[in-house]
Amino acid sequence: MAARHGSSHDDAVERAAALVAAASSVAVLTGAGISTAAGIPDFRGPNGIWTKHPGAEKASTIAHYLTDEETRQWAWQRRVQLADLSPQPTAAHLSLLHLEQRGVLVGLATQNIDGLHHAAGSDPSLVHEVHGSNRLSHCVSCRGEWPTSVFLDRVRAGEADPPCADCGGIVKPAVVFFGEMLPRAALDASMAAAEACDVLLAAG
Repeated sequence: MAARHGSSHDDAVERAAALVAAASSVAVLTGAGISTAAGIPDFRGPNGIWTKHPGAEKASTIAHYLTDEETRQWAWQRRVQLADLSPQPTAAHLSLLHLEQRGVLVGLATQNIDGLHHAAGSDPSLVHEVHGSNRLSHCVSCRGEWPTSVFLDRVRAGEADPPCADCGGIVKPAVVFFGEMLPRAALDASMAAAEACDVLLAAG
């Protein structure tokens, strides 16, 4: 039974590869699984952030994040820990770059916030981050925006919950939390790519 299952899986992979190879236009949707090999945990998997830390979901809920200082402190420590892992693009990210280099990629919609598609060399104009990006952070009061690395350095220096340097407001990464709207421009671009493609590839 195991052998037949493996053979069926291999056949499915080969058929999918043939479809992608023959396509003149490909749109891609990626999720958390594409980055787990880079050391970035998913959320609900066996080793997921929310699986191991049930209270961590609060850090992704805007109402909790804005009203609970301890939640923000935990979230900043977690961001520092992930950044210090220095995750690098995986073979999966690079394979999608190959589609772009072939000239067939019409759009890459990603639920990921880690920026690894950009790090792999993907054209930013083709990458549509529907959940935002952790590469930037902004003040929820004055809307000032800076590289997240600025705040990570402040956390490493001892600030548990670094406020906005301009107005003292709460700072959050430029990612979509529960309770916030998805970015319209990224959604529209993703839908346009899906409508224009011969093949839609979902990965991760």
